[in-house]
Amino acid sequence: MGTSTRSSIRRSRAGRRAAGVMMAAVIGSGGLAACGNLEGSEAGAVTTADLQRIEDDLGELENRIGVLENGVAENPSADHPVEDASGVLENADVFVGQDVTVSAGVTEVMTSTDVGSAFRIGGSTGEAIAVVTATPPDRLQQADEVRVSGTVTTVRRDSFEEDFGIAADELFDDVDGFFSDVEGEVAIAADRIEVVSEHADD
Repeated sequence: MGTSTRSSIRRSRAGRRAAGVMMAAVIGSGGLAACGNLEGSEAGAVTTADLQRIEDDLGELENRIGVLENGVAENPSADHPVEDASGVLENADVFVGQDVTVSAGVTEVMTSTDVGSAFRIGGSTGEAIAVVTATPPDRLQQADEVRVSGTVTTVRRDSFEEDFGIAADELFDDVDGFFSDVEGEVAIAADRIEVVSEHADD
């Protein structure tokens, strides 16, 4: 869960608590008014209809808060993507074989062609991790913010095409150099890449 989502939920829970306090205060004042009525004063009395209207208003408010919370969870701000919410960059090895989604910055573009791309992503903590895809984005450059979805896989020369959906010699001019640097590392075989925020050229 992202920071913005947690903040929204905390605010909404605080709102509910405040609404509950307000309801209790209204009921309390109604009780006091009722006590006053025993002494012959009906001024300021809270009726059952008044309490029902307040309860209905609070219910509608909670429904609106729920919609807002869902919207934040499903659509994190493009200007402030949730960085590595899955924790993959912190300890990629434990995710091998799992499908993940990671939001982070592009730290290095190894290659980008019409048939595929290979690049590294990283955040403020953890290690940069390689991403290989046979469905590259239209444009990709270092410092772009991306959201990557795919399967965490160990890079192996003998199973590269099967694991990543593209032959290494279709991606790299220097295949031997690539495997010398990356073989044995953990990478993401990406089936979806979204450029969340492009790096502004100087």
